[in-house]
Amino acid sequence: MNPPSDRNITLVTVTYGDRIRYCAELLRRAFDDEGVEHVVIVSNNSTSALEDLEARWGDRVTIVRLAANTGSANGYAVGITAALSRKAQYLWLMDDDNAPRPGALGALCRHLDLLTSKVGKSRAAVLGFRPDHQADIALGVPVALSVPPRSSYFGFHVARIPYKIWRRTPWGRPQPGPMPKVVDVPFAPYGGFLAHRSVYEDLGLPKPQLVLYADDIEYTWRLTARGGRITLVTDALLEDLEGSWNVKTNWKNHFECMLLSGSDFRAYYSSRNQAWFDKNYWSTSTAMFRLNRLVFLFLLRFYGKRRHAAARLTLLERAIADGEAHRLGLNVDYSL
Repeated sequence: MNPPSDRNITLVTVTYGDRIRYCAELLRRAFDDEGVEHVVIVSNNSTSALEDLEARWGDRVTIVRLAANTGSANGYAVGITAALSRKAQYLWLMDDDNAPRPGALGALCRHLDLLTSKVGKSRAAVLGFRPDHQADIALGVPVALSVPPRSSYFGFHVARIPYKIWRRTPWGRPQPGPMPKVVDVPFAPYGGFLAHRSVYEDLGLPKPQLVLYADDIEYTWRLTARGGRITLVTDALLEDLEGSWNVKTNWKNHFECMLLSGSDFRAYYSSRNQAWFDKNYWSTSTAMFRLNRLVFLFLLRFYGKRRHAAARLTLLERAIADGEAHRLGLNVDYSL
């Protein structure tokens, strides 16, 4: 079993704005602690002095500079293309504010080898564990209930209502305990996704017209949809250096998170793209999908009125309508 340093692993990340403090820490841990061979950084018109990273790490870093912020979908498409052109054998996708804890990449490589022996290199991928983003797993929710069921809408399914009520009682509250070592997931975020180059060659590139949010869901879903497997590795721990705007554990429920958190452009693209994905890829039963959608939208409007969030509710309804009508691409009303 080869260590990470012998595998020709290229880390791919996308940055924007002034976030060099995060990128610098990511690179330090990737090179010094994890044995990454090379890092590709796509600059979505970043204002940071990224040349400082080039000065420190030399030819171990490739920076691709874009003239405008094109979003995560195009950014990762550019980064994946650059990594493949360098003949990288493995690509490890990371957000610019993700940082691996010591040993994370080694754990991912071990489990990737095991998974590869079962399904082959071009059908195997592993994912690092981010407790804030895989909160149900961290909290002790049963694995079978930690993944949105098919035909759910924004993760909502009427069949899960009894459990959602039960888990809010003193008797049903999840109890953190020993976590499973691995959990099969149907799709994954970019942050922490590791696979052999053949996986990326087979999947193609993310869809630029999604701009940002849920583009990673659609991209990684292609792998499991064609018979591949993605395994979440809970002892491959990743640290979020900056808290995410849409972490649901910070809110009473998902509806309030959508209505009250983040900026308008984040709310628009995340909701538009999720509606698009759910309708076109996640639904397997038209009747169940329509029922889940009906109840979800009723509850969204109920909480929108209750929390006096009329403007955000209108934005979300517009985003959902655009996604379901396949009106994708950059919306001039919601610039990045």
